[in-house]
Amino acid sequence: MKFNKVSEYFEKLDKTSSRLEMTEILKKLFLEIETEDISNLIYFCQGTLGPKHKTKELNIGQSQLISLVSEYLSIPEDEIKKEFFSLGDIGLVIEKHHSKRKQVTLFSKELEFKEIFETFQKISETSGTGSNERKQQLFKYILFNSNSVSAKYLSRFPISFRLGFGDSTIIDALASLVTETPEEQKKVKEIITDRYQIISDLGIIAKLIKGKGVEEVEKIKITPFTPIKSQLCERAESLADIKNRLGIMAVDTKIDGFRQQIHKLGEEVKIFSRQEEDITKMFPDIVEAVKEIPHDFIIDCESIAFDTENNKYHTFQITITRKRKYNVSEKSKELPLHLKVFDCLYLNGEDTSSLPFSERRKLVEKYFSYSPLVTPTKILITEKLEELEDFFNNALSQGFEGIIAKSLDAPYKAGSRGYSWIKFKKSYKGNETLDTIDAVIVGAFSGQGKRTEKGIGALLVALYDREQDRYYTLAKIGTGLTDATLMELSERLEITKLDIKPKNLISNIEPDFYVKPEIVIEINYDDITKSPIHTCCFDPDTYQGLALRFPRLVTIRTDKSPEDTTSSQELEKLFFMQGK
Repeated sequence: MKFNKVSEYFEKLDKTSSRLEMTEILKKLFLEIETEDISNLIYFCQGTLGPKHKTKELNIGQSQLISLVSEYLSIPEDEIKKEFFSLGDIGLVIEKHHSKRKQVTLFSKELEFKEIFETFQKISETSGTGSNERKQQLFKYILFNSNSVSAKYLSRFPISFRLGFGDSTIIDALASLVTETPEEQKKVKEIITDRYQIISDLGIIAKLIKGKGVEEVEKIKITPFTPIKSQLCERAESLADIKNRLGIMAVDTKIDGFRQQIHKLGEEVKIFSRQEEDITKMFPDIVEAVKEIPHDFIIDCESIAFDTENNKYHTFQITITRKRKYNVSEKSKELPLHLKVFDCLYLNGEDTSSLPFSERRKLVEKYFSYSPLVTPTKILITEKLEELEDFFNNALSQGFEGIIAKSLDAPYKAGSRGYSWIKFKKSYKGNETLDTIDAVIVGAFSGQGKRTEKGIGALLVALYDREQDRYYTLAKIGTGLTDATLMELSERLEITKLDIKPKNLISNIEPDFYVKPEIVIEINYDDITKSPIHTCCFDPDTYQGLALRFPRLVTIRTDKSPEDTTSSQELEKLFFMQGK
């Protein structure tokens, strides 16, 4: 399929904000694309060159891109740069000036989508001396063989590719390939979503559906070195609420560390983050420690930095500094990690995720006790409220976040949030909440006064709704932003700046500029209140949503993706827990 044709579909997607229309457009595109190319098309729509655990970065920076577009349009770089910062979108710069572009001899043929994708892959794999020049030549080849619409989307891909929808809309479109009946589509969506949780690769699923049918998707199984989406927790109103829901339960310590999923097969070890990134090279000490375990496995665990001088664990803010690409060996000596194992999903060729938690816990205790570096988390089996309270208070006294209560009979529910795992972090005292919320930055306001030089003075944040595939605003944050944080955010937000409001952002507030929803932050606050302005948990009867009162930034959560934000259901529950 010609890339020019694919770009026409992208243009249609760009011009609508209706999810139903997007689903229908994607369905037609998926029907037209060749079966062998649909996987790569899915990745392209996601803005990547493969599933998260395999994809590589293009590493074509903003300045390089401006230079290439300057040559493509035959317009001076300074003018392109000025236009880019004015419009906030390099694709719109091309759209604006393409009609005045002089035809050049480099234009020779219409390129296939396959060739475009493979060229991007070559760019991502190019390294070493002279790699920048080779990358630019490869990019020029596909750019100069593109029409105005194709060039618009090609130029966006290296730094800010977006089509205004997420995975759930892609899943809707894939389900519509199989059947047109709403009831049947619902069943197919459930199958796709369920298998996506254990394979983390919509491209493979799309190829199976288009080539062999949904029956082949149902056969997908847990496989080492393919990350499984993490099981998530529901919140409880109180410890008594947990007891009433679970009865006899396992109570686990909620560790304020770095969640990891570790896969081992033979001598090979891979570590994945909760965002399914391959982070193996960042943790050589963990790799060496788990290599000593004489089994093949997939474990869900938490690593936390250990203070050897004071014999205690560090905070998350310190632990997260271990996630780095450079000076890894030095940092591993400075901040050694302890690995706390709390679940086993695969062992010696067997999928154990469907076993009840009580059985999986026995496996954890039997096979993953290698003190002091690798140990099971400490748990309590109880049905007594008094013992639950004592365990919770003891966890807080040791500096941990709180507890996670787990149903003894439930299987591991990858990617799902439910009451088989219930978290209880902190208690409420009067109107003061000691819990936190994770939200994604969707816009920013320019700095005033002393903050003028920092570039930004406040942030607009939102929560992501998986079902609606939409972002809903929650707060405007100007407190807790240190000078260092402001400088870091200013640089990162500049890269993801958007010219217009994202189509899947529902907001009544217009910031000075919008950004691609990528950066997740942890927020503290005094209260959750009803709001006539913010759109989270919007009630059509009262025309009010929910918002945070006196929100304060705690930290940037580099270990979480926009899909990992606090859910609107959780926010609503927290609101009612206040007694409103």
